[in-house]
Amino acid sequence: MRVTDIAVYAGKPEGAEELFSFSLSKSDPTAQYMVREMTGMDVEELIPKFYGFSLHTKAKFYDFVVKPRTIVTRIVLNPRFNLDESYSDVRDHLYRSISAVRTGVIVMHFNSGGTTVARIFGFITKFEVPYFTPLPEVQLSIRCDDPMFRAINPVVYEPVELNIVNPITLSDNLSTAPHGFQFQVTFKSNATSFTIQDAPINPEWVFRVIPNGGFLTGDVLFFSSDHANKYLYIMRGTVQIFLVDKVQPESIWPVMFPGSTT
Repeated sequence: MRVTDIAVYAGKPEGAEELFSFSLSKSDPTAQYMVREMTGMDVEELIPKFYGFSLHTKAKFYDFVVKPRTIVTRIVLNPRFNLDESYSDVRDHLYRSISAVRTGVIVMHFNSGGTTVARIFGFITKFEVPYFTPLPEVQLSIRCDDPMFRAINPVVYEPVELNIVNPITLSDNLSTAPHGFQFQVTFKSNATSFTIQDAPINPEWVFRVIPNGGFLTGDVLFFSSDHANKYLYIMRGTVQIFLVDKVQPESIWPVMFPGSTT
């Protein structure tokens, strides 16, 4: 993704206060905070995680997962001396802004021009100040338990009518790594099971749900294979019925890949 500037906010995106921002394409000598260095943006290590066998060849399937990341930012303090600001004033503003947020959430927005193309959530774990050096700097460490850079708005696909076997191809030209997704299905008639697989004939992987008594007309199935947010349940009228324990053994939770996924 193309990024021209980064903005860091304290608190959830709605009504959050901007702590600081900086441009990657030009410098602003009037900015109170200027970033000298930022680490943790790259993936430290890709970990192959086994998650299932193929049905016929018994080949192993691996998902490459990313460990929680810590983004460390060295910030140069640049007081507005014409307004009688001191280094301490500028530094204290950061202290107050961070501590005033009850949730402790920090949000980093990655912008391209005037558009936010991705963001990541985290928590401040360190606020380091070199008091006994002449450097007017602070260093922030932001721990991101969810290491994924995520788009602001989800990509929504139009509803389709499903028959017994209906191949669907979803295109994802924005992502650069496999990721989970969410969907919901409304049943127009009774069904004994619900299956997602990679091919109509001789599939290599299958995800099959077989609830007790099957699905009834009007049931709505909710599914997510998103990172740290997996769920599977049906709404039967006003009753929520969880189905994770009804997933058939050897099933593989489906994910989307960059490009096309069928």
